[in-house]
Amino acid sequence: MLLWNSRADNFYYTFEVFDKDFIPIKFGTPERTVYVGYLERKTINIYIREIDIERAVYVCSRSRIVKQNETASLVASRICSKIKE
Repeated sequence: MLLWNSRADNFYYTFEVFDKDFIPIKFGTPERTVYVGYLERKTINIYIREIDIERAVYVCSRSRIVKQNETASLVASRICSKIKE
């Protein structure tokens, strides 16, 4: 997966894999949370088990905002891409 960060306020991302009904599928990545600088691209390796590969339909990235203080509200976004067959 190629991730591009266009947000100046966010640098950390996590990932999820889902089936067609958005039920989570187990997967692996070398890093649980990935740092991507502003306007940078990074290739992320996503490993899906052979028994789940046919079920996997979406790979999603979720932005993680680092909390600055106790009163700050957090906003995160999830962007999903359909896996090419």
